[in-house]
Amino acid sequence: MLTENMTQAYLDRIGFTDPVRADCAALDALVCRHQRSVPFETVTLHRRGAVPDLEVDALFGKIVARRLGGYCFELNKLFEELLRALGFDARPVLCRSVRGRDARMPINHRGLAVRLDDGDFFVDVGFGGPMPAGALLLEHDVEQRVAGELYTPRRIDSTWWTVERVTRAARDLYDDEAPERRQVELELCTAAVEDIDFNALNLLCAQPGTLFRDHEIANLRTADGYLGLKDGVLTKRASGRKEVAELPDRAAVDEALITLFGMKTIRSWPAEA
Repeated sequence: MLTENMTQAYLDRIGFTDPVRADCAALDALVCRHQRSVPFETVTLHRRGAVPDLEVDALFGKIVARRLGGYCFELNKLFEELLRALGFDARPVLCRSVRGRDARMPINHRGLAVRLDDGDFFVDVGFGGPMPAGALLLEHDVEQRVAGELYTPRRIDSTWWTVERVTRAARDLYDDEAPERRQVELELCTAAVEDIDFNALNLLCAQPGTLFRDHEIANLRTADGYLGLKDGVLTKRASGRKEVAELPDRAAVDEALITLFGMKTIRSWPAEA
């Protein structure tokens, strides 16, 4: 559990200054502020080569105190702790990344379900750009506009759902030259799971040979687009326009991580581990 001081420090970390209420408006604002403040990143995993520690104190130290980021098993777990501390009825859900693929992927992602008076909602601060910048009501075949983007949840069976988005992006989030279409980004399961169920997934996804371990990736939502970094290639998307630049060396990568992604302690992180 987060203490009162930890909760306030977390709210300060994401720049959340609105009144704290366990309602949909506050949930939308918390998700949006988090996606704009805390990057999805695998830089620390790639550089350290260690399986991320999912204990709450370790996550708080990394994400809040050191102002770094993380991937889904880290970000969505700590965000769940924040929501619980603020009075929300939040729990983890098993997910699989789809990103428009025809082939089925294994379960490889942690999301969140939040129950409000208005119904059950899906929220995600650990998937990068394809997820809504707010809460998505789990109501079958109801298209919803969230922060200017269109999403549609669709029920597969009694527990599984798809999350579909209107997009121009394929597997590359920044492939904006593709024709606009509807694409399934994610599948999620609303069946009850335990926190411990994600430990093996975290271990698997942190192994050599995986995308997260082998590549330095960072994504951050901005007010009018996204920032993306993969293996030294920086992408900026703002107001529908995209710029791509290859950074010359690690010093330039670190500078981008600090100035653009807010990862203030990235240079000292490996030494502190």
